[in-house]
Amino acid sequence: MTKIVQDLIEKDYEHEAIKEDCWEVWEGEKLYDYAPDDSKELFSIDTPPPYVSAAHLHVGHAMSYAQAEFVVRYKRMRGFNVFYPMGFDDNGLPTERFVEQTYNVNKSNITREKFRELCMEETAKGAKTYEEMWRNLGLSVDWSLRYSTIDPHCQRTSQKSFIDLYNKGLLYRDDSPVIWDTHFETSLAQADVDTLTRNGQMHDIAFKSVETGENLVISTTRPELIPACVAMYFHPKDERYQHLEGKEAEVPLFGHKVPIRTSEEVDMEFGTGLMQVCTFGDGEDVKKWKDDKLDTRICINPNGTMTELAGPFAGMKVEQARKEIVKALKEQELILESKQVKQNVSVSERSNQPIEFVMAPQWFIRLLDYKDEFLKRSEQLQWYPDYMKVRLDDWVNGLKYDWNISRQRFYGVPFPIWYCKDCGTVVVADEASLPVDPAEQPCPAESCSNCGSTEFEGESDVMETWMTSSLTPLVNANWAGTEGRKGDMSIYPMTLRVQAFEIIRTWLFYTVAKSHFHHDGLPWRDCMISGWGLNEQGKKISKRDLEKFTDKEGYNRYDPHSVIKKYSADALRFWAAGSHLGHDLRFNEKDVRTGRKVVIKLWNVARLCNILLEGFDPSAPRPDLADRSVEDRWVQIELAKTIKTVTDGFERYDYAYGREALERFFWGVFCDNYVEIVKDRFWNPERYSEELRASAQATMWESLRTLLALFAPYLPFITEAIFQRLYKPYEDIASIHIADWPEEEAELEAAETPDGMALILDLLNATRELRSQNKISQTKVLEGIRIDMDGADNGTKQMVQELAGSIQSATRCKEVVYGPADYATAVDGVKLEIVAEA
Repeated sequence: MTKIVQDLIEKDYEHEAIKEDCWEVWEGEKLYDYAPDDSKELFSIDTPPPYVSAAHLHVGHAMSYAQAEFVVRYKRMRGFNVFYPMGFDDNGLPTERFVEQTYNVNKSNITREKFRELCMEETAKGAKTYEEMWRNLGLSVDWSLRYSTIDPHCQRTSQKSFIDLYNKGLLYRDDSPVIWDTHFETSLAQADVDTLTRNGQMHDIAFKSVETGENLVISTTRPELIPACVAMYFHPKDERYQHLEGKEAEVPLFGHKVPIRTSEEVDMEFGTGLMQVCTFGDGEDVKKWKDDKLDTRICINPNGTMTELAGPFAGMKVEQARKEIVKALKEQELILESKQVKQNVSVSERSNQPIEFVMAPQWFIRLLDYKDEFLKRSEQLQWYPDYMKVRLDDWVNGLKYDWNISRQRFYGVPFPIWYCKDCGTVVVADEASLPVDPAEQPCPAESCSNCGSTEFEGESDVMETWMTSSLTPLVNANWAGTEGRKGDMSIYPMTLRVQAFEIIRTWLFYTVAKSHFHHDGLPWRDCMISGWGLNEQGKKISKRDLEKFTDKEGYNRYDPHSVIKKYSADALRFWAAGSHLGHDLRFNEKDVRTGRKVVIKLWNVARLCNILLEGFDPSAPRPDLADRSVEDRWVQIELAKTIKTVTDGFERYDYAYGREALERFFWGVFCDNYVEIVKDRFWNPERYSEELRASAQATMWESLRTLLALFAPYLPFITEAIFQRLYKPYEDIASIHIADWPEEEAELEAAETPDGMALILDLLNATRELRSQNKISQTKVLEGIRIDMDGADNGTKQMVQELAGSIQSATRCKEVVYGPADYATAVDGVKLEIVAEA
């Protein structure tokens, strides 16, 4: 076998060129392709399909996807058959909003066909942008497993899910009031709603008792709902109003009369103790309307304007109507008091507009009846970190509504149903015909099974995006049986779900619910929950950040393309590994620069090792570890401890724990101490035996190779580049990324630092302290050091003399002499002094 020669590793690290070289190897070898017939143990990962409408990618996206990919690369090196797909969530409100903003259109001024065409065009562009970034970042995805939530395979899967739920009685259609986004003019689910705290005005408004003529004062922050008032309530124990039960109140400005009723749910301490019920201001209004069968008066249109019921305020937007109604009430002296209050307002997660309640027929999945069963599933799931479990439990316990899956939009997966025009009977598509679009395709039934009518109309609503995204494990497992796709139900349930904490209430919960309903089990064994990538101030990185911080050359520190081009993907990945699982990570460019320093140092130390390994034959027998020098045995012991720590971290998905240990070893042990000590055996060979040089070369060869393997999940490009140049000719594998993970060695892990090495390190630390005190550079070669061993025992004296060469090398001095010294070292009875220059 050929011996090692110098210059296998070039002087400069050109990360752009190396990235291309690496991908040529990886794709040429089909390194990341899932092998369905492989007998290895499966590791399958359910990755979050990002919204491809997010044209402005930022480093937070890179962080979250890189963190999951560290684990993927580790598992591949552990010998697993890895199933690592990538999907794109390209239907639903986020995509529609992006298209509306980009083209200045909305569904009221464009045809359904043209709007869907624009959505498809933009999502294709977005998917290309994402794929380019994932490749630049080094994600080891099997791109043949790619899917998009609007493609025929996903539509077939979603429609199959709908049919299965329908047949199991888990779906129902209802036209009760639903949460509504007036900006997008669509219904929402509970999970689509956020709570915003803001300042508002609380008004005390005088109604009038029809029977007694007395003022009945209610307190409200929404006077614009007065035209929709249908009842007034008080607590039955509230003595102030007991004489009013069963009587009527006249509504100010609008003059209609409403019944006065009692309810124990009224808070006697809030406002005046009287409560108006309108159709509909909030969930409490809906509940009372249902329970007490109240009248219906709708004063807000689906687009957020006032209806004709609002009289002179009809056509106004809600905010304007509120101001005008307050003005009119004041003119008639019907507002007795107004004061500023803090309000918790429910807003649409997507539009940030306050929600309304609108009556429209919707499809719902039954959730409220199964809360206890969902909590049991939460117990069965393995949570990483475990404290994230409470987020799902709290969400399930707080559920108020069943899951509304209907959306009044253009771009989404169609419902596979038609309705009889005469009696409303539902006709469900045959599963073999999926996917279908009832808005464009005729009903498969010739006549209605209920009334015999031959007239049908397809459902015009589409499914909400989570209806599809909640099926990603089944999309990956090809539950729908789409031809030509790798993956089948043998991969279900999957091994791991990776995602951020803020979508536990949506993506994770809905996926658990769907798996429970469809297959009576969990969708995956483990879930790995990440935090957010934040800006320097600890806030979410926004589109504004990407626009504000772009310089004349187009560089932006929040743009992953810019950061990768400037610092390398490995440097950005190193930053991403700095956050422990579940924790947010602030982005700071200096941390990426630190990653770049690690990358460059790894390249340079590998290059130095290449020089020192000249003439080394990797195929020749090597000295046993017990026969190697104390420095060589020490570095192997420390490396064994590092292997265990990194491995333990990855086994619980804590990549940061492993990175910290690896970084400590790389800098503190390997680079700053070990290599600095042993290189003297080659710079000054006359001082050392052939055996010591052979020991150093064997240890250097083995240690660097192990370091490359440990760094590989974090820094895939540079580790591959060094492997290809230095190790590939001597191994039967095509890439470091399919190499075996370093084995743990219990005996070495438990070993103590050899006595001789402890002595060398103590004297090295003493020398470094004296350099600092005397303001001497740590890199400068000293004239010498003087060691005073008058107080030492004979064993220590002998050890110092035997290790004099190593001590000289470690302390970077020209000679070691013996004599009086003043600085007390950590070695008992030994003092040290730097020899002054002549």
